[in-house]
Amino acid sequence: MNTRRYIFQSLWYYRFAYLGVFLGAVLGAMVLLGALFAGSSVDESLKQIGANRIGKTTHLVTGGDRFFRQALAEDLSEKAAVEVAPILFAKGVASVRQTTVNQVQLIGVTDAFWNFAPEPPDISLNSKDNEVAINSLLADRLSLKLGDTVIVRFQKPGVVAGNAPVAGGGNSLESLRATVARVVDDASFGRFGLETTQVPQASIFLPISILQEAFEFPGRANLLLINGTAAGSEIEAALNDVAQLADYQLTLDWLELASEWEVKSDRVFIDADIGSALLHNFTSARPVTSYLVNDIKLGESVTPYSIGTALDPTSVSFLPDDLAENEIVLNDWTAEDLSAAAGDAVSLTYFQTAESGVLEEESADFVVRSIVPLEGLAGDRAWMPNFPGISEAEVPSDWDAGLPLDLERVRDKDDEYWETHRGTPKVYLSIDAGKRIWATQWGDYTALRLALPKIDESVIIEKMLSVLSPDMNQLLVQDFAEQAKTAASSAVDFGGLFVGMSFFLILAALGLVAMLFQFCLLQRNRESALLSSLGVRGKQLMRWRLGEAFVILIVGSLVGLPLAVLYTKQILRFLEGIWAGQTSASTFVFYADSTTIVIGISVFLILSMLSLWL
Repeated sequence: MNTRRYIFQSLWYYRFAYLGVFLGAVLGAMVLLGALFAGSSVDESLKQIGANRIGKTTHLVTGGDRFFRQALAEDLSEKAAVEVAPILFAKGVASVRQTTVNQVQLIGVTDAFWNFAPEPPDISLNSKDNEVAINSLLADRLSLKLGDTVIVRFQKPGVVAGNAPVAGGGNSLESLRATVARVVDDASFGRFGLETTQVPQASIFLPISILQEAFEFPGRANLLLINGTAAGSEIEAALNDVAQLADYQLTLDWLELASEWEVKSDRVFIDADIGSALLHNFTSARPVTSYLVNDIKLGESVTPYSIGTALDPTSVSFLPDDLAENEIVLNDWTAEDLSAAAGDAVSLTYFQTAESGVLEEESADFVVRSIVPLEGLAGDRAWMPNFPGISEAEVPSDWDAGLPLDLERVRDKDDEYWETHRGTPKVYLSIDAGKRIWATQWGDYTALRLALPKIDESVIIEKMLSVLSPDMNQLLVQDFAEQAKTAASSAVDFGGLFVGMSFFLILAALGLVAMLFQFCLLQRNRESALLSSLGVRGKQLMRWRLGEAFVILIVGSLVGLPLAVLYTKQILRFLEGIWAGQTSASTFVFYADSTTIVIGISVFLILSMLSLWL
């Protein structure tokens, strides 16, 4: 007897009896394949989200809370042979009428930014008209369309962190009114973000010049996007070669009165790593720390709100070379104000940042070593750095230092001193004393003075740059593409997860198939007995019956395949609602490859045949 013919004729003859087995096979295949498809779809969706988030970006140069030259992008692009786009990145609030969205990404961009999009759009924003682009998510949340007006509010960053003792009052809330010129979808870089999250971020894309003007940081950026084949180490080497003093937020100036060079930081305090590197490599370098002193007290007499300076006493002629750590020197104006003389005990009060990050007023006691006239270097205004909110004030009563100062205590004579001498220090300490009481987490020194002749400053700058590295100013190269790949490669096997969640349904389908198959065999007992009497062995008969089941299972799997696609799409639609629920844009996309289909059907056939055999 022809086996194939017998199997197909039996299937046709017993087609109604096998209908239950067929439907069970369809159900089991649909659930198993659907679970595998759902896992593949989630994995693929995460990869697509990551790809849309980073676009063509391979690496980043981040500045943390630091700001570097916008022109660094062009210099780095030329040196490393990569494509670079500068960004000024911040967070803010967007509002339209009574609707507000918090934690909005404010992304100051140039036209080069859009070249990094997965599908580069043709976008050019007019800064004069305050034109901005918004992503689809923000457009949905605020019901915005082209031509609408959006109010953007943000905190203007200070030169140093807000809890620094001399942060200034620059962290004020600013706002601007902008016109929506473009709504950007995911493929056009609307999903751009720095956070390794799959949740979309509301974003506003502004011309970089608008944010620079609002922040009062002209020509500055805090992020670089890089697209190229260069490795991270090659980009780091190129960055080190093209970085300038401005990228370290340093300035080098010649002081005529002191006849020496001075290095200062835009951030008031020179970073510890930068200061150590310069002090180690410039033997003539002398550190200086200037600080705001709340009170200089002698008994009941008090001089409020003064500048104190700590320096190496051997570097100037007006201080005793052996000035001890517990001694200070007053200028004659302050000595007269306090009726102080050499040997008197005075105390200084000042603000410091505690370990908790809260500003606390502290004090230190000293002995007056000597009194110096307010002239020459002792009367030099250059000792005081550019304290934000203080240096530019006309009088002390106008200070906006970002500190809890009681400016009502400022006297007329204090205003007169400021008008005549500005920030000339009223008290001098040794550098060791200054470091002991005024050292901060942002740095120990506010300046370095270099006792070098007035030569070509480019020679000094070249040497300075040779001992500095960008990481000293938190300029770090990050492998953005690898980070996105890692974020998309979830530790969770979503295919296995969905199969596990469907385990009992799959098990029930297999049990149903096995039970109905056994029921069919019982119906054919007389046929089996007849075949046995004709000499057909039991093993041969069992192979025929299993062959019939195998054909049914294959057909059921093929029928279950399109149903599995529909089943998976319903799962994804359900996940869409509980995962994102924030935008009309689709988060999950259906994905299934031939490998998944073959594996799914093969596994189902093996499991089903085993259940029938057992």
